[in-house]
Amino acid sequence: MMKIDIHGLIAAGFSPFDIDGNLNLKPIQKLVDQLIEDGISGFYLMGSTGEGLSLALQDRKLITERYIKAINHRVPVIVNVSHTSYEVSRNLIHHAVRMGADAVSATLTSYYPISTIDQLIYGIEKISECQDKIPFIYYHIPSKTGLNFNMLSFLDQLDGRLPQLGGIKYTAGTIDDFMLCRQKYGDRYKMYFGVDELFLPALALGVDSFMGSTYNFMLPLYQLLLENYDKNEKEQALHYYHQIVLIIKTFLKYDGLAAQKAIMRMAGHDFGPPRSPVIPLTSKEYKTLEAALQKINYFDHAILSKV
Repeated sequence: MMKIDIHGLIAAGFSPFDIDGNLNLKPIQKLVDQLIEDGISGFYLMGSTGEGLSLALQDRKLITERYIKAINHRVPVIVNVSHTSYEVSRNLIHHAVRMGADAVSATLTSYYPISTIDQLIYGIEKISECQDKIPFIYYHIPSKTGLNFNMLSFLDQLDGRLPQLGGIKYTAGTIDDFMLCRQKYGDRYKMYFGVDELFLPALALGVDSFMGSTYNFMLPLYQLLLENYDKNEKEQALHYYHQIVLIIKTFLKYDGLAAQKAIMRMAGHDFGPPRSPVIPLTSKEYKTLEAALQKINYFDHAILSKV
């Protein structure tokens, strides 16, 4: 058992590009410093937000290295190593270990169908068994992968397999399955919740570890929610939760990744456009989104660049 227990809000890191889609590593340090100063609890790199599966192997490594150097052991770092080739995933695991990551993570991406939990376990074994120094976090995101397995059944069927497994990054709205996993296996595996728009319902059920993209540019709002929730000021906590959900619903009128990279630019952290096949917002869409966010007072609580 290699459980890694990180409490609080963990930011899913964006990958930075210039206008032509080339790597531009410069924005990482400033964002990392600000998020850590403002109370972020960790970073999750190269996942859906980080566009890891759209990047060349060397680009993934360079971005990972720059983040880890910028973080400099101040908070934990989890690196996503998902790839259609298990050999490449293992290569990325060894790189993450060498760079000083605190854990690695992956989902199974495959052209060929993965139709049973046994196949899922077998694939994770092929990725994770290459090292025993740091934990492996399974990334459950059925909306992207189509692997819509019940995670309680997954954990039930392990039967001593996957000794490197330290937890699950659970990015799905099936909170009942999440909570049953947490209740039955919480002493063995850490359950990280990854649906930002369900933050308060998950918090009310006792969840204490969250991974998400919007913590990059809405951290003060989540902290205000938490502060009021801890003081049992439920109406005020609900007010901030409604604000969070309204902001998310506003930018989800566009492609979620393209809109969030646009918001990062609005907040003073320009990480460039997304990689194809995601299409960046047009100039008109950018201005329309910015005006919509101003109308709902997003910028009152945004993480705005201090430099």
